Amino acid sequence: MKSIALADALKLGAVGCTGLFAGNAMYINLVDIPSKINLDIRFLLSSWKDAFHRAKKIQGGLVILGSACGYGAYYFEVPSNRCKMYLIASTAFLSLWPWTLFFMFPDIGKLCAEDCLEKRDEAWIRDHIRAWNTKHMVRTVVSLVSFGAFTFALWVHG
Repeated sequence: MKSIALADALKLGAVGCTGLFAGNAMYINLVDIPSKINLDIRFLLSSWKDAFHRAKKIQGGLVILGSACGYGAYYFEVPSNRCKMYLIASTAFLSLWPWTLFFMFPDIGKLCAEDCLEKRDEAWIRDHIRAWNTKHMVRTVVSLVSFGAFTFALWVHG
């Protein structure tokens, strides 16, 4: 049986992590939030918080691992076969961290506050969950582009 080279394993890791992230992110944007947005406000906020805290444990790790795999795939590849697409896709995927920290976390902090239901009215909560979902769509699109780039590079360069 032929053994798999480290660079090949890293390429598959990059494709797998970005694919999982993109699928999870797309589900959140297209199914989870739209299906819950008009439910009772207490249930909506509780459900959003629970889903957010569960997803952040998975999604953050996928970004770090997927980007590291992409950078590693480029570094460990035979120099004559190196594909810059791995660098581009890894950097795009890794950019989700600063996007989340600087553009999403201010709203996340407000929505996750213990007194959110007491301090904010229903319209504010729904509007901020919708705004969060719109910002989250950036993560979905970037992860889909990264997944496509990794897949293309794997297909073209092996």
